Amino acid sequence: MNNQELAPQTDNLTCPRCQLSHIKRNGHTYYGKQNYRCLSCGRQFVIRQQIVTAAVKQLICRLLLERISLRGICRVLDVSLCWLLNFMRQVYKTVPADLNFRMPLDSEFEILCLEADQMWSFVERKTNKQWIWLILERRTGQVVAVHIGDRSEKSATALWQKLPPEVKANALILTDCWEAYALAIPAEQHTACGKGSGQTSFIEGFNCRLRQRVSRLVRKTTSFSKNTENHQGAINYFLSYSNLERQKLYFAT
Repeated sequence: MNNQELAPQTDNLTCPRCQLSHIKRNGHTYYGKQNYRCLSCGRQFVIRQQIVTAAVKQLICRLLLERISLRGICRVLDVSLCWLLNFMRQVYKTVPADLNFRMPLDSEFEILCLEADQMWSFVERKTNKQWIWLILERRTGQVVAVHIGDRSEKSATALWQKLPPEVKANALILTDCWEAYALAIPAEQHTACGKGSGQTSFIEGFNCRLRQRVSRLVRKTTSFSKNTENHQGAINYFLSYSNLERQKLYFAT
């Protein structure tokens, strides 16, 4: 056997089938891992990666809330992209449907002032527009409802229907003058405000924060979403986290 066939890194490797150490490199797998082949029995295998600890998983959960690409997380924490994508989807599935929203104190006796707005985004290519519709409760700064779709009356109606019944009963929604709102929200609970009125400044400021914190939403980025499920999951994950952070400030006082 030619000694050059044995790579220096394979000296301590043994075949999982025959337990011999006549191992050589044999290209890479589809996911980019180094593949090996036993010269004695022909068995091909890859080296199992180190198990990701609970501490690393907790750190990844925090990094998913920051403006860092998935491949950047892989490089820093030395995990594979395939594993990270699977773990990320598991994390996104834990987000509750209500986005951890909590009603303000004494809200059953008052009118809830809500602000609504839309924000442009895309999935895979810029022609595949995905408008993010948000409703924010002004007093606590929490996001009450979110819908991702087109910019039509259908999406505005879907957003209105996602409001919890206890919120919808006492809600007054302030929006811009986009006509879809007037078609979806009852007139007695809707007020259209001009751009210079400042009545939607809270939701517009939150949109800016959302775009800066979620890497998928940054303009002119290579970290854009490749499928709608991950796009929605990343947005909902940040919104639920933001609601919990706002509750710490509001309910602690």
